[in-house]
Amino acid sequence: MKKRTVVSAFCFICLALASCSKDGINPADAENINGLGGDTWVPGPIDNWINDTLTTPYNISVKYKWNQFEDAADITSILVPPKEEYIIPILSAVRQVWINPYIAEAGEDFFKKNAPKYFYMIGSPAFGDNGTIKLGVAEGGRKIILLAVNYTKTKGMADYNPADSMWIKQMFLTIHHEFGHILHQAVLYPQDFKNLNPSLLTTNWTDYTDTQALSDGFITAYAMNNSDDDFVEMISHMLVNGKAGFENLIASIPDGVTDRGTTKAQAIARLRSKEAIIVNYYKQVWGINFYELQTSVRAAVVSMLY
Repeated sequence: MKKRTVVSAFCFICLALASCSKDGINPADAENINGLGGDTWVPGPIDNWINDTLTTPYNISVKYKWNQFEDAADITSILVPPKEEYIIPILSAVRQVWINPYIAEAGEDFFKKNAPKYFYMIGSPAFGDNGTIKLGVAEGGRKIILLAVNYTKTKGMADYNPADSMWIKQMFLTIHHEFGHILHQAVLYPQDFKNLNPSLLTTNWTDYTDTQALSDGFITAYAMNNSDDDFVEMISHMLVNGKAGFENLIASIPDGVTDRGTTKAQAIARLRSKEAIIVNYYKQVWGINFYELQTSVRAAVVSMLY
């Protein structure tokens, strides 16, 4: 699962939830609230678009009206449905940045075989007690739960503001992160990847900044969580940020030795080794030229954000 620290948003949501609790809404009654699964509706333009664009060609079902206690897999969080006017623009962006590049590089058979069969769209993030937020979950290769939909606006939306691009970029990172999990759950990456820096992995990754993690040879702090997350964080950030963005990260590593004994040369060597393993994994296991995929994904990201 994907977690990000967003303090200002966290404080805002805490205030909102505190005010909601005063209304005395019983969680047991939530399933009867319109939009949370207690209502029924006649399929409309959104449902027709999903059927024609995702379900018929790729066998991907999308649920945007749901019952938190049955579908959201997170009854410890208070979640809200997505704004319906966001559904088609966001799914169009997902198709452009994730589906189309993979099909162009690997073909429809690859995508149909490995794509998750269910997409759940949730309006809010799920906030953790430690200040982190959950933006996505991949469940057994069949379902992706995509959170924080109401925070995302694409360039084609009437109320789009370039300042909001952080959230849509985080969604792109989340999609590629979760799909990376699906791929390695189907065929595990080489043991060599796990051997690169096992002593530096830590479940206390929230104690580190992304800059500190980079100086130890991790592309983000969350990549320090375990080898699986290290692997897919590399994939998602290399794809979404592109080759130039990855090279800029490498160049930004400061001189010196970290608190955990990593030199700049060692950090760069670890990141280059991870890059090489991922490129070979994509080629040997999936027949995909990673750098061509990277170019396609980055071009789509730029078209959606800038």
